[in-house]
Amino acid sequence: MRLVRFSAAGSNPRLGAVVGPWNRWEWVVDLAAADPEIPGDTVAFIDACPGLKGATWERAVGVLAEAGRFGTEAPAWALRPPDVRLHPPIIPRLLRDFLAFRAHVARTRSAAWTSIPPEWDLLPAYYNGNHLNIVGTGDAIPPMRFETFEGGSPKIIQSSKMDYEAEIGFVLGQGGRDIPAARAAEHLFGVTIFNDFSARDIQMAAGKIGMGPAPGKDWANALGPCIVTRDEFGELRDQSVVVRVNNEERLRDRYRTMVFENPWVPPGARALWSFPEMVECLSRIQPIQAGEVWGSGTIPGGCELERGDRARYLKPGDRVEIEIEGIGILANSIGPAA
Repeated sequence: MRLVRFSAAGSNPRLGAVVGPWNRWEWVVDLAAADPEIPGDTVAFIDACPGLKGATWERAVGVLAEAGRFGTEAPAWALRPPDVRLHPPIIPRLLRDFLAFRAHVARTRSAAWTSIPPEWDLLPAYYNGNHLNIVGTGDAIPPMRFETFEGGSPKIIQSSKMDYEAEIGFVLGQGGRDIPAARAAEHLFGVTIFNDFSARDIQMAAGKIGMGPAPGKDWANALGPCIVTRDEFGELRDQSVVVRVNNEERLRDRYRTMVFENPWVPPGARALWSFPEMVECLSRIQPIQAGEVWGSGTIPGGCELERGDRARYLKPGDRVEIEIEGIGILANSIGPAA
């Protein structure tokens, strides 16, 4: 199942499901309009479908089965994709972002003439993001501006190092505590694409203070275009990942190659912190909740920071597209300079 939040003709965002292949949608189905017993909000739907089962899940499956038989004519609760506006597929209860891939850490640290800290191998590190500052595909993002007090006087500066970050967004379907890795898959609802937009200049300055990435990460978080439930997406292994800026490809490779066969990962070294490991480690510390979204961290090669002096950071007017096979394309532009 592929779930979206959409609006049409100025309506409030509603929960929908997509009919058609991942890269060629045919219909967007308004689930609650088709069956009023189905919640019209993504988090409420997840709460009603723990483990991708139960009455609400079966009702949604039934609606999609009916939609799959549409010809050129369809009821009012089915719309053509060009007739809807997509919103973030979920406003998460909590947004966490991990630093899961060794090759990404190695490349960014090498660009800064440092090395991977040994602590990276001890636990899956993450930060809490701003779960209320979420945009969806097609949305424009204001250029990052920040205020400094250098010399004691306030000064507004526009970031010169605005970066994209291609990530997997893991959407939790069940909460809990003390969950072993062997059972973690039961707690995954589905996946989406996460672009963890980062202002590297303010991120690096704030990082030296020792209190986290601060405004460098709160600037914008993009999710979309849909959530693909785990039963449909399958194993995260061989999917192609493409990043385009202004239609120019900055990355095209397979997840497996970038993560497990990357020359930046020495033989025998940990290549990544997997989702099951994240679930086990984090749930030992605190309860986790259904409706959370966890970023995987940047897929190796999926940002400009890794390129060091060769980085081509984003400018006002630039358009970024992240395409992950089986999910879709998350596209956002940087708005004009103020």
